[in-house]
Amino acid sequence: MEKESTSLLWCRLWSNRRGGEKVHRFNQMKPANNSLPGRGSSRKSSSGKEGIALITTLVVVALLVAVVVEFNRTAVAEIEISKNFSEDKRITHLAISSVNAIKDLLHLEGMGSKEDTLLEDWAKAQSLFETAGGALQEGVLEGTIVDECGKINVNSLVNEKGQFDDVQQNLWERLLKQPRFGLSSDQIEAIVHGVKDWIDKDDEVTGIFGAEDSFYRARGYGCRNGPFHTIEELLLIKGMTNEIFFGHGTREGICSYFTVFGKAEINVNTAPVPVLMAFSEQMTEDLALEMDKFRRDETNKRALSNKTWYKTIWPYGELLPEKTMTVSSDAFSVHLKVTLGESVKEIRAVISRASESEPSLLYWKEI
Repeated sequence: MEKESTSLLWCRLWSNRRGGEKVHRFNQMKPANNSLPGRGSSRKSSSGKEGIALITTLVVVALLVAVVVEFNRTAVAEIEISKNFSEDKRITHLAISSVNAIKDLLHLEGMGSKEDTLLEDWAKAQSLFETAGGALQEGVLEGTIVDECGKINVNSLVNEKGQFDDVQQNLWERLLKQPRFGLSSDQIEAIVHGVKDWIDKDDEVTGIFGAEDSFYRARGYGCRNGPFHTIEELLLIKGMTNEIFFGHGTREGICSYFTVFGKAEINVNTAPVPVLMAFSEQMTEDLALEMDKFRRDETNKRALSNKTWYKTIWPYGELLPEKTMTVSSDAFSVHLKVTLGESVKEIRAVISRASESEPSLLYWKEI
């Protein structure tokens, strides 16, 4: 009973933060049936959309708070039974439970609409974790959720024939030449050619900067000649350095804009501004920021269901490469930071959400 009452209390607190009007509409809702609409189905009214959004928020906060409250109770009981139940194990237990709650959030939001946007609750995860973390008696729970489909997929650079995909190569080069990274043209070419040689199955060096197995064997490992398994694998590529990957000083790192998860298409609703700028030579930072402002405006939510919404802002006749664009996503990364006493642990997990099945865990790493 204690867990249920605490969860309901936090639900009420969170719903009050969402605004009295939406709470009132939620109370007045009369569902037509006992199930939420399937992913991709149309919603009959704006009040229905708001009701589903509010239900999603209430459910996920309840899940997260229940996780934390149950964790508090279980941890105390476990410690009484065994003094060997370390803070490290307790942190891992809380992280796993939190990721499971996020999987439920993504599943619920996927059932509610076919598009994924920065207006959804997963994109406001920091507030969700702050609310749920209030129930943690002796520590801090922080977290963010990122749409991996808003990034450039590394493995899409090479097509099935082992050659450059021209559109993807252009995306890479337009992204990497942005001043924020401070890369020379030779450095950019070395990275792009190195990535191609790492993926393609042949032993032919690409250009003057590429590298195949003989280069890597001298450094103690071989060339994969296949898809990247993790984004950190880029650090093995000829021409890549820690400074380029993570950033250094005033220079930004490239690691936040590439992924190995999800599909080749980039979600134009969630892509970071630098990725938006990579869509076209004509895409200035001001234009990308204007697009970002548009997609964060609640009044434009309906427009975001179609990837051509960018034409509302785009002033040029030449269109963006729409074949590489989408408005839906199937992979999300979760970054958790859990503090208990003097122990701190960071966890990165990646969740896959297929349209007709419950989300599954693709990746887990404790930092």
